[in-house]
Amino acid sequence: RNAAQTTIAPTGTIATVAGCEGYGCEPTFALAYIRHVNDNGNDLQLAYASPLFEEALIKAGLDPETRQQIIDQTMQEGSCQQVAALPEELRKVFVVSGDISAEEHVRMQAAMQAFVDNSLSKTINFPPGATEEDVATAYMLAWKLGCKGITVYVTGSRDKVVLETLATAQKKQSSDVPAEVAMEAAALDDQMAIWHETKKPRPRYLNGFTYSIETPLGKAFITVNENGGAQPFEVFINTAKAGSDTAAVSEAIGRLLSYVLRIASPIEPYKRLREMTNQMLGIGGGRPLGFGPNRVRSLPDGVGQILDEYLQNRAERMVSHSEQPDAPAKPGNGRSYHVEGGLGAVMASQRLLRFGDLCPECGEAAVINEEGCRKCYACGYSEC
Repeated sequence: RNAAQTTIAPTGTIATVAGCEGYGCEPTFALAYIRHVNDNGNDLQLAYASPLFEEALIKAGLDPETRQQIIDQTMQEGSCQQVAALPEELRKVFVVSGDISAEEHVRMQAAMQAFVDNSLSKTINFPPGATEEDVATAYMLAWKLGCKGITVYVTGSRDKVVLETLATAQKKQSSDVPAEVAMEAAALDDQMAIWHETKKPRPRYLNGFTYSIETPLGKAFITVNENGGAQPFEVFINTAKAGSDTAAVSEAIGRLLSYVLRIASPIEPYKRLREMTNQMLGIGGGRPLGFGPNRVRSLPDGVGQILDEYLQNRAERMVSHSEQPDAPAKPGNGRSYHVEGGLGAVMASQRLLRFGDLCPECGEAAVINEEGCRKCYACGYSEC
């Protein structure tokens, strides 16, 4: 963080939202273009047209028919330099990135680079017919002028981009795809069919199973909800009191599990949950709890044990349902246990300190608020 005193963040999207045109040393991409936005996996195309350009046409006193003709032609190409009906004064003002040569792009960046410690985020735009020599020349010029890095983009060189003009998008759509390639792509799509819910909208309520388990950070209550197809849909994990670090970590684990279960994937949700369970099982912590089959090494290990039990119970339910569809479901076996004597005393003593937040000194969950100060009852740490 001490390597530079001045830096400038790329603000192309922010400038568009704020209604600023020009973007500083980055010229306007086009007077009209398409912005591709990822909308939950779908390509959402947003059309943009320069409001200042339309305002300038009105101030120039052009009749409505001529204005519309100019706008239609500009919308297609994104540039107004080839529009004969446009006054020359306006053509000199509304210059876009494609109208500027690569050398001019580099020299503009170099003029600002002299006053900024970090490299600048700027695109050096090339026309579709640019050669390797043209790109190499731009890199050498940038190096000689003191630029610390440049971004080169040749129009139409990438299938997926954030911004593109209508003309570029139409060229991609009209390009002929060989029949063999199309057949291979269709076969691949069949093999990689994305698993999806039979009912896309989330129901008002879901049926699920709630388990409890003692962990080194206290008792955890874990709920696994299913959709109508007996597939795990979401996971909730509650430990300790709200507002504590332990509760935050538990909520984060539950959110990540739920997110992975609900994203589109060729793998069914219960198989995804099995893979995540295998990753959590056996994760060790600083102070494991219990012995033998009831040993819980950490909070993630405890969550993994519960999810493993849920998956085993689910498999039994699926087999029972397929063999005896009318038979009542089997009750869960739970995770309760009974200990006596020394073992019970040891576990009781381990639970004494698991009522607070995590201590930054000793790691015990023994930090509580007392008399306006946070204190650790395990090592004596205090924030006051």
